[in-house]
Amino acid sequence: MPAVSVIIAALDAQDTLGAAIDSVLAQDFSDFEIVIAPDEPADYAVFARSDPRVRVLAGVPAPTGPGPARNRALAAAQGEWIALLDADDLWSPNYLGALMRAAAPLGAAFGRTSVLDENDRELRSIPPQNYRGPANFSVFARAFGSFHGITRRSPDRAWRNLFAEDVLFDMETLSLVGGAAPYVPEAVYTLRSRARSATRSASFIGNIGTHYATIIDNIAALRTMIGSAHRADAIAVFESWAAMNERFLQASAADSALKYQNYIFSLKL
Repeated sequence: MPAVSVIIAALDAQDTLGAAIDSVLAQDFSDFEIVIAPDEPADYAVFARSDPRVRVLAGVPAPTGPGPARNRALAAAQGEWIALLDADDLWSPNYLGALMRAAAPLGAAFGRTSVLDENDRELRSIPPQNYRGPANFSVFARAFGSFHGITRRSPDRAWRNLFAEDVLFDMETLSLVGGAAPYVPEAVYTLRSRARSATRSASFIGNIGTHYATIIDNIAALRTMIGSAHRADAIAVFESWAAMNERFLQASAADSALKYQNYIFSLKL
């Protein structure tokens, strides 16, 4: 059995998935599998030919959303640990190794996210590059973008069928390990933005506030894995993200070409 299962959901990702897979195959930690769940009927089988550790599941007749797609990959996964990678994004070569070393005592660790602009230059860092504290709810409250890592697998973990389900999953991970986890700044998750990314669509930006409200209600009603000691902090994270989304919607109404991460960068948080 592999130590780590790398979970990738793929939708309209034929042009980026190869690079994402290559970044995993280049890891200095080799005990992993990559499980790809196509969220469309397109055939991704060609991507399994690069390495026997890559597995591609059958496609689906129509998109189900990233949460259900990731859950299909998770159901097929065999690793003790799970790590999430979007089909648009990349890992630094030391990502898994550094996080595994840090995660072993508690069961989770997080790496730094490098947010690239449209010219593949670093636009911002999550958290800021000079940050050396733990991964915690305060970091998430000001992240406004992917902030991932690895977590030990358990049978009751799953992603929800909501926008921002990855953020909720990661905050559940934080709560399960006591509210804070090791942060490893040298383990870098590179977040690349492309025009066809779901998170750049008008539908996503316009509707995400409703999903934040649903997640807040679920946390308050004890329908998540976030413990009582962390519920207020977790709700504050989604309230912060919802407020930022409203600020962006107001700004983008005056400038339709404005991009979310560029707007966050302009605020100099």
